[in-house]
Amino acid sequence: MTDTPPPAPVLTRPGHAYQTARLRWAQTHDAERLVQLWQQAYPEVSEDAASMRAWFEHGGALVLEDRAGELLAALRWRETSHGWLVERVATKPSQLGQGYGRWLMTNLEAAAIRANVPRLQLHLPRDARPEQLAYYARMGYQATDAGGEPLRLEKRVGGTWQTKAPGATSWVGASA
Repeated sequence: MTDTPPPAPVLTRPGHAYQTARLRWAQTHDAERLVQLWQQAYPEVSEDAASMRAWFEHGGALVLEDRAGELLAALRWRETSHGWLVERVATKPSQLGQGYGRWLMTNLEAAAIRANVPRLQLHLPRDARPEQLAYYARMGYQATDAGGEPLRLEKRVGGTWQTKAPGATSWVGASA
């Protein structure tokens, strides 16, 4: 991906000063730092630099970092035959509740639309917390299966399903 998202203000808790953050596409040299972030966000999940680099072979990652270059949150994805498989947002525990995950998801969805990717798919553990399910539901992700591990959520974002009928003035959704 060559589109580098522009720097934007970091959301912060009331009473704290705002700071500038940078949203950018991760590079393979970021793998070690991304592993550290994933281990902080998901201590129950085993992650290493090799598995992190594997995501870059068929996908990528968006990272949000502060002025000093410290990672605040990240989101990784990879291509599949039906669209992009998106990993859960990893946010530094001290930065939870800042809206970084939604910001990353929104930017990834915009990139998927620009790339004409039809669907984003997300896998959560079957025992995911209810607030995690509600979080993704608010962003338009819906469960696509009735059982098994993991829980699969999906959202249509681009592709040929969005068409304009001849002579019509508005866009209509057609089945893919």
